[in-house]
Amino acid sequence: MVTVALVLFLSVVSFLLVHELDAVRQREWQFFFAPLPVSDETAARIFTAVHAPLFVVVLVAIESPTAQVVVDTFAIIHAGLHFALRNHPLVAFGSLFSRFWIYGGALLGVLHLVLVL
Repeated sequence: MVTVALVLFLSVVSFLLVHELDAVRQREWQFFFAPLPVSDETAARIFTAVHAPLFVVVLVAIESPTAQVVVDTFAIIHAGLHFALRNHPLVAFGSLFSRFWIYGGALLGVLHLVLVL
């Protein structure tokens, strides 16, 4: 059965997934791989490929109340990290478009937590 809580949680997941699409566009792997001796192409491939198993875990656990709380909490912490790193030269999420997905996902996570806890 589709509930308001489930739609709200699926919105959190959707915002995180769209943010990851934007992360590829923003070349976020450069931040994570900067200290490692790998080519930009290799870093991009690893960054992208690592997301497949992460997405599987989230999708498999989509109806688990515990997993939902974990994803909501991740969305909130993730937004806090982006805020803390907003001036880092290798983090390029300064546009309103990018911030919408990051902070919108966190806000939806807060709303979902308030609804289910």
